[in-house]
Amino acid sequence: MKRIIVVGAGHGGIIAAAKLAKNGFDVTVFEKKKREELGHDWEDRFTFSLLARLIEKSEKDFPDGCWRYRGDCAFVSPAKRKKVIINYNADNRQKIMWRVPLLNMLIDYAEKCGVNFIYSTEVYSPVIDKNFVTGIVTSDGVVSGDMVIDAAGAFSPIRKNLPDSAEIEKSPRRGDLFYAYRAYYKRDTEAKMPEVPFEVYMYHEGEKGLSWFCTNDDNVDILIGRIDPINDNKVKEQVEIFRESHPWFTDEILHGGNYGVIPVRRPLSLMVYNGYAAVGDSAFMTTPMNGMGIDLSLLAGELLANTIKKASDFSRENLWEYNREFHKLYGGETAKNEGLKNSILSIPSEGVDFLFENDVIQSSDLAGAGKNTNISALLGKAARGMKNPPFFLAIINGLIQGGRAASTYKNAPEKFDILKIRKWSKKIESFDVKIP
Repeated sequence: MKRIIVVGAGHGGIIAAAKLAKNGFDVTVFEKKKREELGHDWEDRFTFSLLARLIEKSEKDFPDGCWRYRGDCAFVSPAKRKKVIINYNADNRQKIMWRVPLLNMLIDYAEKCGVNFIYSTEVYSPVIDKNFVTGIVTSDGVVSGDMVIDAAGAFSPIRKNLPDSAEIEKSPRRGDLFYAYRAYYKRDTEAKMPEVPFEVYMYHEGEKGLSWFCTNDDNVDILIGRIDPINDNKVKEQVEIFRESHPWFTDEILHGGNYGVIPVRRPLSLMVYNGYAAVGDSAFMTTPMNGMGIDLSLLAGELLANTIKKASDFSRENLWEYNREFHKLYGGETAKNEGLKNSILSIPSEGVDFLFENDVIQSSDLAGAGKNTNISALLGKAARGMKNPPFFLAIINGLIQGGRAASTYKNAPEKFDILKIRKWSKKIESFDVKIP
């Protein structure tokens, strides 16, 4: 029986583990946290029907009280002079769920499939033998296996310590990560609910990143995020700025009150090696404009399991199918999205104000986190955008470069050929939009 090691209890890793265990593999997940410590104490958006399918349940089986609908949204320009309102209807209103029950459902399903979970065990590095990953070094010693699935996050010690011959990116660059603080404060229920409860502030206070303020029935959900690390002093400063214009929340924190690091870049071009595959945040599988990655991680976990089940061995030649198919189906779109995100961050805050105030950025663009903002749509706004060519052309350039990267992603080499893959990866890098 082939032994599969999964490093980290990430969403995609757990799904891959469950599907493989169900097909007769010996699967163990190693997680550095205690079982009761898993999951951020906050909510996230994803496709509920996808989760239900993967864990073989109905959405009606989801625990009561673990999810809710999010209200309408207003994107606020940096100078706060313009709001772009997104009104949802019954068909597209966003559902969000608390992370803890989500992980509980995934772990319960995986355990029923036969996955073994080992908690409170830190993983330090991979074991490499003859250019093959053959196990992991943990706080409890060396563990051997036939295949290692890396679900250890953006700072994965497995990916970081792969040999250079793997040719897999080891460390993120500036702008690849979103450093966020999130807390749910008790709300003064006597205060009137705002007309648009969910406000997203672009370039909040002129800084590269965003913040949001969401008024719920019994709490206020505040997120403060930047592309550079933030600290307690920055959080306190930003919370007080919110309090000046939103006085209906107290000092009492009900949930959260902690920090997280979220990938906001395209996925790794190469994410497999001999006996190794990255999934989820370890492979930077998120939508760059909004940091949403649960859907992509779940889909990748399923794809990876299907590839492993068919493989005669776990060489990178055989694992390449997972790599190629993920980029063909999903990775290309995130690369396009990254071009838009980076182009927005490449201009000053007054440039973003210009785009808002001249209706270059509209609700249809933001509702899909950039998916609906394509080149033809922006060209249709050229009469307004060309009032300030540098800012408008920066966005056009970002979309063009993102589109080229997307097309290249989707045309990954059919077979594993390191020379062709090296050339393909360099071509993708040539379309990078730099963030100053």
